[in-house]
Amino acid sequence: MSGMSYMEVLIHPTIMLATFFYIIMSIGFEISYQLFLNKISHVSGSYWIAKNMGTPFFHVLLLIAFIYMSYPTLFGIEAYNSEGERIIPSLSQLLSAKRGQTMKMINTLFIISVILPIIPMFKRLLALILPLQAIAASAILYGWLNQIMESEYSIFPSYTSLALIIIISIIAGQLAKVIGMIIGGSWNTNFHTHDMEKVIYKSCLLIFQIPILLIYTLSLS
Repeated sequence: MSGMSYMEVLIHPTIMLATFFYIIMSIGFEISYQLFLNKISHVSGSYWIAKNMGTPFFHVLLLIAFIYMSYPTLFGIEAYNSEGERIIPSLSQLLSAKRGQTMKMINTLFIISVILPIIPMFKRLLALILPLQAIAASAILYGWLNQIMESEYSIFPSYTSLALIIIISIIAGQLAKVIGMIIGGSWNTNFHTHDMEKVIYKSCLLIFQIPILLIYTLSLS
């Protein structure tokens, strides 16, 4: 179904606007949530729940928000034809037809974020968890779209795309750590803040999901 190139999608107004709001929301969340964690750090039970349950839950919401905002351009397709007629169901039409499914999507992604870190392989490669969540959410939305349009589809990317996603995810994870240490460390020194390395690291990790996600969504057919 994809008809647009990677660069065409990346610079498309819909994607750029969704990316802008996603970056603002991601950075805003990480800063405010880190301040919240610092305030409750002396309450071990609440701190553990907020860090290990609250953080992945809100990450899920951020990813879904971006995917919904960037629909249907995310999949390399335009909603309207050259005559200005809508040829793709709107997001509201999809959600109306799949009432209650968004909550199931949230639950599915949240379970992924809780279960995968327990698995030894993913415990060593935590940078793969966010891409897997984003891919799962976009695959679900892509399925809804094709079910309504009664089209044949596959949610499995090519081996090349899959390998590229894994490699870039690992590189993105390491790059986010470096940026976090450099910018966060400098921020802590100059502005007498705390834990900005974590804030910058997690913000970068969230932002880096966009180009990774597009590799997947544009490989769908």
